[in-house]
Amino acid sequence: SVVFFPSSVLFLELWKFKMGDEDDIIYEGPCYKQGEIVKNWKRRWMVLRKDGAIYYYPISKSNKYAMDGYKGKIDGFLDVCQGETTDLLTNWPRDAPQSCRFSLPAQNRTFHIYCDSASECIEWTEHLNSVCFSNQ
Repeated sequence: SVVFFPSSVLFLELWKFKMGDEDDIIYEGPCYKQGEIVKNWKRRWMVLRKDGAIYYYPISKSNKYAMDGYKGKIDGFLDVCQGETTDLLTNWPRDAPQSCRFSLPAQNRTFHIYCDSASECIEWTEHLNSVCFSNQ
């Protein structure tokens, strides 16, 4: 009989097939995302893929993101809003200065996200803008 261990090569290949290859990743890193129903802020590992979708994962203590699948997906966003334009969109935490935050308006919801630093926010918004405009 065949014994299947989660750490086996077969599991990793299945994971890549299910989630996409690492070659599809444009940018990734930790961010804070506001919940849809409960408006609290959760730290998530976010992965931007070539198709313009952002997959987000709970951050575990041992991995960048959990191997059991993504927590959610952001796709179909229409724009990338930054700085002052985000002030009136939601109640941002005090530790989220304008230079560290951005919003992604989509058809049914606007996603609010902030980064640990202004430089990380710039990286995210540059990559998001390049994907947003290249997929139109």
